[in-house]
Amino acid sequence: MRKYLPVILGVFSFLLPLGLYLKTLSPTYIPVDSAEFTLCIKFWGLCHPPGFPFYIFLGHILTSVFTFGSLIFRVNFLSALYAAMTILVVYMTLLRVGVKGPLAFLVSMILTVSAAFWEYSISADVFSFATLLLALTFLFTFWEKPILAFLALGFSASHFYITVILVPILIWYFRKKGDKGDGGNKIWNFSWKGIKFGDLVIWGIFFSLGFVGQILMIARMQQDPVINWGHAKGISGIIYYLRRKEFGSIFLIKNPVLTFSVIKYAKHIYVYLLDIVVGFGVVLPILVPLGLAKEGLWREKKVIFLILSWLFVILVQLFLLSTIDPLGADNPFQITKFYLVSYVPLVILVGMATQKFVDWFFEGDGTYVNLLLGAVVVVYLLSSFKSHNLSKNYFSEKMVEDAMDQLPNGSVGITVSHVFYFGGLYEQKINGKYGGVTLLYFPNEYNRDNEGYHPDLFSGKVDEAFIAKVRGANQLGNAENYILETISKNPGRDIYILQGTFEEGFFKYLDPYKVPYGLWWRVARNPAEKPDLEKIFGLLSGLRNDGVKYSDFAFKQQKMDTMLYAVSYNSTGVLAAKYGQWDRAVAFLEKSDAVQPGNANVKAEMELVKKVKDLWGREGDLLGAKDVSTLSDLGNGLFNLGNYEGCVKVYADVLKIEQKAPDYNNLASCLASSGNLAEAKANYEKALALDPNLDMAKQGLAKVNEQR
Repeated sequence: MRKYLPVILGVFSFLLPLGLYLKTLSPTYIPVDSAEFTLCIKFWGLCHPPGFPFYIFLGHILTSVFTFGSLIFRVNFLSALYAAMTILVVYMTLLRVGVKGPLAFLVSMILTVSAAFWEYSISADVFSFATLLLALTFLFTFWEKPILAFLALGFSASHFYITVILVPILIWYFRKKGDKGDGGNKIWNFSWKGIKFGDLVIWGIFFSLGFVGQILMIARMQQDPVINWGHAKGISGIIYYLRRKEFGSIFLIKNPVLTFSVIKYAKHIYVYLLDIVVGFGVVLPILVPLGLAKEGLWREKKVIFLILSWLFVILVQLFLLSTIDPLGADNPFQITKFYLVSYVPLVILVGMATQKFVDWFFEGDGTYVNLLLGAVVVVYLLSSFKSHNLSKNYFSEKMVEDAMDQLPNGSVGITVSHVFYFGGLYEQKINGKYGGVTLLYFPNEYNRDNEGYHPDLFSGKVDEAFIAKVRGANQLGNAENYILETISKNPGRDIYILQGTFEEGFFKYLDPYKVPYGLWWRVARNPAEKPDLEKIFGLLSGLRNDGVKYSDFAFKQQKMDTMLYAVSYNSTGVLAAKYGQWDRAVAFLEKSDAVQPGNANVKAEMELVKKVKDLWGREGDLLGAKDVSTLSDLGNGLFNLGNYEGCVKVYADVLKIEQKAPDYNNLASCLASSGNLAEAKANYEKALALDPNLDMAKQGLAKVNEQR
């Protein structure tokens, strides 16, 4: 039995992870990229740069072979399959470097249940495939198969360019042994002596074969598939795409807001080390230096190779991430997914060091360490199972359906949400729904992809007058200007913008022209037109995700996506207050607060609505009592809620009691906001006649004159 134990454990090192990942596998698309990758695989298309062509091509073939379940389920299954294969390859590699079977198995199981690895093994994404390719590189390396090692590294580098930095380390590892000063297998000699030119040529050829996917991708670009990110044309376009220049080229994400700093780099190193300590059972990172120090294990060529590979990959990766503050409260990125490739050399090091520690401290008896590692696996499994069990998680799909159901036939929906856009496309192109709706996605200020998909929406004439009116004195960025121009070119279309916390700020310049419409804002050419309130209120009833809460989810992006509902309830509540529907306003604001309790702005709005509601209808009594202070509070509250008609009425009453400059100014502001510019001007002038130094009136009058 002992003879077959490594084989038995090898079988379990594949089947147990696969079973776990299938048990917790997402049945549908989830954030961030699963819908996009699924569509690319279906149509053999081009995903966001660098495109991951071999992953897409292989997935296109495998999803044609595997015919069970929905398309998205099959692509999610591929992630589980790649992840389970990674665990098996890591186990086999650990055996190859001298780790005993039970310990190799348990170390592999710790990787299986580590939070980040598990998360990206249960939905469509490129990261479990990336770990598999690099794991194969190390396995072939320690099997002393240089041709296969360079081939695997080529595929890895074509998938994630960063691993190309391992080429010189791999060449060094395979240089001819036995040269003078080599020192056998224990070596710090980094001389390149012993490398044959013929070997370099052969290794280079096989490494280059790994980039066959890029050749297929370039050819596929020219065929303009259904999903064709960037629509790259010509050599310059292809180079632009391959270099990821749309996203910043060198840095993973770079734009005018996100810039590199050494402090951010230091934060990334801190966050990564903390993730390693927590993710590998706390005790294992402590055993590693002890094991490496014993009997000079750190001088072993294999160990040097692993340490250098780990350091090169993670230090460069963290540098490329350092335009993002990993500790920032508003950081929208799931950073840990970029750590996964570095886990491969690290977990092999952990296994080797732990085995050396067992040999030294327990004289080769691994019972106690194995029991400890087994306990770590069980604890991690139990603690993470609920949060990682996506088998019944349909939130993202329901979110897309909730919003798409609300769009009228023939309308245009604008979004800056990657999750929503590709989820919407999945519903249209795979499930055959919402065919009468056009979705436009604006991921960054450089992307002009919509023009390739919907040229008719970009062929019209720019309405300069509309743009000038909307823009006003606002200084807009490139992306905002581009979207505004697109809206201006389509005056005859119903245009809607998906709501959300980021979108509130991004589309703020459109505030006077945005009317809440369920989970969207409708772009209204005539802001003074009263909307159909009952229809708008009805759009937020019977939602599939009704009652959803921020706290329901463990993964960051889904937490953030719940804010679509919070913002929509909030904006509709404010709309209800604008037209004096106080009870409805409070009800919607309470629903917004229920999604993410404790939001100070929502609480303040609820208090304001309740205060105004209590005062509304008492204007006559307040006027009779000449209570200017309370009437002013009511007028200010109405103004802040956008109820300008009520605001005008209240300040007209105030002026019946007293005629002071601030009162005329307040009435003028209400009139200006309601669109009555002539009367607003007259009242600003009355305010200034009483107080020529009243700055608010000066500014208001200047703005009115500009608008007229």
